This record gives sequence, structure tokens and C-alpha cells, in this order.
Amino acid sequence: MNFNKNNNGLPISNFDKEIKFGSSKIDDNLLWNSFKEGSRKAFCYIYNENFDKLLLYGIKITQNQDLVEDQLQDFFIYLWNKKENLTIKYSITNYLLFAFRYRLVHTIKKENKNKDLSDWESNEIEEIGMPDQDHLSRVNNVVDVLPIKQREIIYLKYFESLDGSEIADIMGISKGGVYNLLSRAISNLKRKLSDEKLNARV
Repeated sequence: MNFNKNNNGLPISNFDKEIKFGSSKIDDNLLWNSFKEGSRKAFCYIYNENFDKLLLYGIKITQNQDLVEDQLQDFFIYLWNKKENLTIKYSITNYLLFAFRYRLVHTIKKENKNKDLSDWESNEIEEIGMPDQDHLSRVNNVVDVLPIKQREIIYLKYFESLDGSEIADIMGISKGGVYNLLSRAISNLKRKLSDEKLNARV
């Protein structure tokens, strides 16, 4: 089946238009199967529903937005070309987060062979209390200065509302590692917020 392509090589030209199949949420399996069968509307819907999420997630991994955008466009081209062989385990969004993370991290590591990338390794420490959702929405700027994997896990937990098992699958670490890394991220976040308040008083 031949499609018109946009400037990025993707097989549709109207990504900026919101496409809906109905008023209720579409079943992921039905949507994914339609996409695998070559449905242009299904692909467009998946793109529109997930592009911004993947972009924000990618920027939590690396603040090189140009790299993230380039990799994201290539990622959707890859999805279209390989659609017949792709299978989702949980949800479409979870699969896309996992697959895009793998692609982006692989590219970053390839481009930084001689640099210290130890920050990509998980951290093992005791779990502590977690801040509430409203509080986190007010401290996004502070989150952005956390180490890479801490930014990433905060985003997945509090902005995508994923559970420990889902995060473990996406990040490629154990469920225990998820809670350990999350606790360190929260501890670091609280410390930076405390420092910010002290600086504001000076």
C-alpha cells in the first residue's frame, strides 16, 4: 500500500490534524492490530497520542532536544516499516516508551564512547516517602537538573503514572531497582528544593 510522505519521510501528510475513531478511548489491541494491518488512521492516531509524551520523555534522558526530535522522527519511520513484526506487551504507550528509550540511549552511548556514562547505571538504596502529584507539578524546573536516570524515573512515575513493574520493563532494571532509584531521585529532589528555598531567602 503506497502513502504520501511528509517532509520527514513519514507515510502521511496530516499529522497536525487530530484524528479520532470515536468518542470513547480506543482499545489498544484493536488500535495496534489496525496499525499492523496498514491503517493510516491508526498510525496517525498513535503518533498524535504519543509524540509529545515521547518528546518530553526523551528530553528527560538528554537535554539535546535536536537529537531527541531527530531520533523520534526516525523512530516513527522505523515503526511504520516494521509494523507487521511488532507486538505490544502491556499498552501502546508503554511499548513506545520502552522502544524509544532503547533507541535513544543506544544512540547516546554510541556518540559518547569515550565519556563517562556511569549515570546510566541503576542505584540501590532504601526506599523513602514520595511527594504528592500537585507538588511535583510545581517543581518541574528542579526535576530537570537531576541526574539523567533520576529525571527519567520521576517522569515515568509521576507524569506518566506508571507502576513499578511497567517502569522496570521500560528502563530495563529490576522492580527493586525501580524503588531504590526512585527513592534516591525523591531524596535528591527534596534536597534541591530545600536549597532553592534557602537561596531565595538570602
